[in-house]
Amino acid sequence: MNNSLSTKVKKQYAPVLIIAFNRSIHFHKTLSALSKNKLAKQTNLYVVVDGPRNKNDEAAQKLIFNSIKLVNDKFANITIKKNKSNKGLAANIIDSVSNIINENGKIIVLEDDLLTSRGFIKFMNDALEYYEKVKDVWHISGNNIVSNEMKKNDIFLWRFMNCWGWATWKDRWQYFEKDPKSLIKTFDKDMIYRFNLDGVGTFWDQIEKNAQNKLNTWAIFWYATIFKKGGICVSPYFSYIKNIGFDGSGTHFRKSKSGTYIQPLNEFGEFKGIDQITEDFTAFKIMQKAYKKPFLRRIFISLKRILKFFNK
Repeated sequence: MNNSLSTKVKKQYAPVLIIAFNRSIHFHKTLSALSKNKLAKQTNLYVVVDGPRNKNDEAAQKLIFNSIKLVNDKFANITIKKNKSNKGLAANIIDSVSNIINENGKIIVLEDDLLTSRGFIKFMNDALEYYEKVKDVWHISGNNIVSNEMKKNDIFLWRFMNCWGWATWKDRWQYFEKDPKSLIKTFDKDMIYRFNLDGVGTFWDQIEKNAQNKLNTWAIFWYATIFKKGGICVSPYFSYIKNIGFDGSGTHFRKSKSGTYIQPLNEFGEFKGIDQITEDFTAFKIMQKAYKKPFLRRIFISLKRILKFFNK
């Protein structure tokens, strides 16, 4: 169904897509935070809800639609789509991003467990505009796992793609490919080493598990696409996004204080672009060290479990 609340958008801001399923409380918090963004009323919002699997999903989705009604006047336009069948998270994101980006040329993407700061939409649009013609830049992240409050206006460029609130352009996304067996044939040991952040990450493991049908995910393949093309990603030092999904809401994820991603948000940062389009060695070392920490490893293992559950 479509609910169009039309007002003319003077500037062509990127549309925001929220992917939802059956977590009505998380979705309400995500939508509420997004509606408080400075540019919300000038932004077209898309909400794509995956098809329900059972009566409980249907009940939860009614609450999701009720939450959308509460913000009818907060965005330039709201388009709602409910899938007839349950595609699973990976297919739902891939299809939704492709459809919307083909119409609009660019997109900002959120899942239903991400809280945004009031400056999130502006930061993402500023970055999209700044790097639109810089073809080596493929991806804008709204989050990084080391959130430095002392660098609220600073960004860095590096190889890794973070999918907790992200944006890209049509001419980059068109190369997205989910083909784990092809990647396994293409990547040699050196490529795998660099793909794993020079040996500290376990990201290649996700490619192999997708090939074995033990996982059905999407984000690792966007990272692989960027990596193969020699692309680079933009990340803020102080995050505009925090994840509220580590609370036991997934069947294969136990509630744990250590699994809750708690951090302050960058409410008032100003985007400052970098013209030297090379990986920031200092930032890379900081991030590489962070990915070595056992706590963060547990988070990303849990993330994979959550993704596996929602793609059954």
